[in-house]
Amino acid sequence: MPANSSIEQLSHYCKATADSQRLQILRVLSKESFGVLELCQVLEVGQSALSHHLKILANANLVETRREGTSIFYRRALIHAEDPLRQLRQSLFESIDETELPVDQASRIRQVYDCRHQQAKSFFKKNAHRFQENQNLIAEYNHYSQCIDDVLDNESIASTATAIEIGPGDSDLILTLANRFHNITAIDNTAEMLEKTRRKTATAGKDNVNFLVGELHDHKGNCELLVLNMVLHHLASPINFFFEAKQHLKAGGCLLIADLCAHDQNWTTDTCGDLWLGFDADELDGWASAAGFEQGQSLYLGLKNGFQVQVRTYHQL
Repeated sequence: MPANSSIEQLSHYCKATADSQRLQILRVLSKESFGVLELCQVLEVGQSALSHHLKILANANLVETRREGTSIFYRRALIHAEDPLRQLRQSLFESIDETELPVDQASRIRQVYDCRHQQAKSFFKKNAHRFQENQNLIAEYNHYSQCIDDVLDNESIASTATAIEIGPGDSDLILTLANRFHNITAIDNTAEMLEKTRRKTATAGKDNVNFLVGELHDHKGNCELLVLNMVLHHLASPINFFFEAKQHLKAGGCLLIADLCAHDQNWTTDTCGDLWLGFDADELDGWASAAGFEQGQSLYLGLKNGFQVQVRTYHQL
């Protein structure tokens, strides 16, 4: 890279980091992405001023954007190996992360999560009767079920293991798990969706499935396998889920995630209640690593409608 280009990058970097408000933005974005209005709420700053700060941070390659439906979300920029300022950026992020998040900001972040959570919960409650039909517009389970079977075969998890599936709904994956393992727990935060799971297992004659209306943190005890099938993109904070999942897996336990790769199909937010438009593989790996997981298997399947499914496993260290 030409010397003058490196100097220009350094100039942008120094300008961006010489402001306490911009450093606070980077602190808030430590483990999460937020929309502009959400950041305004968390930081208690006006939209015009915030946009100004975000522009400066973006020019310095310290934040990057991603469209989620009709909203633009900001997150910390990835640090690339070839970046001439890589060590500076890494040192900055590490120093920022060592500072304690103010109590009032942490409280407002939780309020943002609660709002996202209620938005998703309200959607499922209202659309439980047609959710599977809408979901099938994106990815029918039978299109990628073999990928999940192959991954589970390679994990060599004992049949005596306990497994948890979050948000099983009307998918046949719960039957796959019930056929493989002795003790299954199905967890959903809406009774309407969990009733669909209950009817499906009853029809199949499966009596080894327990049902819990609530969240993962409501479950007592740990398991050897924790499964999310097309659920992560509905969660208020995907990265926080990795940290929570770690608390519910036994040593050596497996977290299995089937979800969409990043896409730009905005209609899924209205039709299927998606909060996030899929995920980059590096994004999932980074969250898992931060939470203390070791990367396992990865399978990808392109669908005829243009979506791509990724099936990933991560292991509790």
